Amino acid sequence: MDDVENAVRLALRSVHDPELGVDVVDLGLVRSVAIDEDRVDIVMMMTTPTCPIGSLIAETAKVAVASRIGGDRQVSVTLDRSAEWSPALASPEVRARFEPHPSAVASAVKAAFSRLFKLA
Repeated sequence: MDDVENAVRLALRSVHDPELGVDVVDLGLVRSVAIDEDRVDIVMMMTTPTCPIGSLIAETAKVAVASRIGGDRQVSVTLDRSAEWSPALASPEVRARFEPHPSAVASAVKAAFSRLFKLA
C-alpha cells in the first residue's frame, strides 16, 4: 500500500456514522477509491438510500481525505444512493457488535419458564 492510499484509508477511518458510532470503512460504506496523480475519487453508500445525513458524512469524508493527503490532489466523494447496504458488508467486528446477544433477563425468563413447566 503506498503512502497516499494509506493516508486515504486512515482519513476515511476517522469518519464515523454519528448514529452508529462506527467508521465508514468498518461499516462497509466505502464502495471504491480511485487514486491518480491529481485526483482521489471515492464512491460511498449509506446504510439506507435515504439517509438524511448522507451528504454530511460524504462532505466530512472529503474534508478528512483532503486534509490528510495535502493539496496536491483534488478529492471527490460521490454517494451511490442506488446501492443497497447490508450488515454483511461490515467488518466481522461490527457485525458481532450488532448481533443480538441473550441478556441476563432473557436467561432468567427462560429458566423460570423451564421450572414452571416442569412443576405443572
